[in-house]
Amino acid sequence: MSLGLIRAALVGVALTLTLALAGSAAACVCFEATVEERLDDADAAVVGRVVSEREGELNGLRQLYLTLEVEQRVKGDVERTLEIRTPLGTDCGVDIPRDEPVGLLLTSAPPGRWFATACSVVNPGQLVVEGGEPRGGPIKVAIGAVVLGLVLLWALLRLRKGSRPDLPGAPGQ
Repeated sequence: MSLGLIRAALVGVALTLTLALAGSAAACVCFEATVEERLDDADAAVVGRVVSEREGELNGLRQLYLTLEVEQRVKGDVERTLEIRTPLGTDCGVDIPRDEPVGLLLTSAPPGRWFATACSVVNPGQLVVEGGEPRGGPIKVAIGAVVLGLVLLWALLRLRKGSRPDLPGAPGQ
């Protein structure tokens, strides 16, 4: 084998490796953190279903506009229906099947719009567990107050009557 042929083969192998590694390096890079930490950094968080999508352009960049029906608000003051902008034709674009529940950590994007990337998608159950507000808090407090009131009323009635239960080993009256 000639030296020129060996060099050409090495250059070919190096070029092939470079192209192979460049493809994986172009992948969307997401900040590694827990869902709780990512939720703290998000402007809003919701669980919902994509009901429609359309392609568009913003400042010369292809965008995908997703219409999301919100099933549960986890963080932020958001409407029942949101339009979310995401990159199109990149590894960072959001790829969500229609009519399936999805958790999204959203970033506000002027004017009054929402932005999401592939890094914004989280498990809906985990999102609700991490950020959902406890349900039924006021009801539990009201029931507790009623029970407490009934116990106090019973105790006051017993005290007013002056009667004590006849318990074994208790001092006589």
